[in-house]
Amino acid sequence: MDRPAFDLKIMIHGDSMSSHVLIWAAVPHNSDGVVFQVRIAHGLQRFHVSRRVLEDVFDLESPASDATQLELFYTFLERILVLAGKKRSIARSGTVALQATDFIPRDKKESGSNLQASALQL
Repeated sequence: MDRPAFDLKIMIHGDSMSSHVLIWAAVPHNSDGVVFQVRIAHGLQRFHVSRRVLEDVFDLESPASDATQLELFYTFLERILVLAGKKRSIARSGTVALQATDFIPRDKKESGSNLQASALQL
């Protein structure tokens, strides 16, 4: 059975268009967030957004079902893929963990702003 691929055109580093294709997304066996794989430059890269990050940044209610975690992930898919592409623009082995602080714009990190409000403005 084929899984749908989501192809988004996103800005990387503010200067060029890059195509990042979501290959798959799933909740791991321990129900800790969402693991997803994206086609980026030179291959495929796997990423992980933990339940804690989904709670802190995207206001996931605790406890949330696996389906709710995936639904929230897809709601903020473009924002998450932009960040993933910035954090790892060339594929390498291993899974890249996206942290809550990754979602805060650099200027907001320095001012110590509210985490959720800063991240949602991305």
